Amino acid sequence: MRGSSTMISGNYGSKNALIVFGPFLIIVILVTSIVIFYISSNIVLTELGYKLIKLENEKIALVEENKNLELAAETLSALDRIEKIAYNQLGMVRPKEVKFIALNPVAKLNFGNNIGAISNNYEEEKNFWASFDLKKINDLISGILK
Repeated sequence: MRGSSTMISGNYGSKNALIVFGPFLIIVILVTSIVIFYISSNIVLTELGYKLIKLENEKIALVEENKNLELAAETLSALDRIEKIAYNQLGMVRPKEVKFIALNPVAKLNFGNNIGAISNNYEEEKNFWASFDLKKINDLISGILK
């Protein structure tokens, strides 16, 4: 009988140890998990901060490059530069006299309440006629062909 009582007390001691150390192990595992989660989230935030700084630097560089490209476009499209290229490389010259035909809007007669009144309201219809002289047109065409 003695052997059985030692056996029972041995089982009872291991159960007490499990009862005492079980919650302790659970708390240690829980705290360890929280610490690991906290550290990993800080690592992720640090990496995102570095990416943000890198993207802001790239943005600044692209804005500067855009300003340089706009300046280059303005420089290349300057009228003086284009005129010099047209004169020096293409042999173009400015015309001495410019002839053109002016188109005047047609006055419309109002047949409403004011009979015979001439309307200057050109928004309703866009009827145009050209005032021309055949001699002027011949001069214009010959000037273009020269």
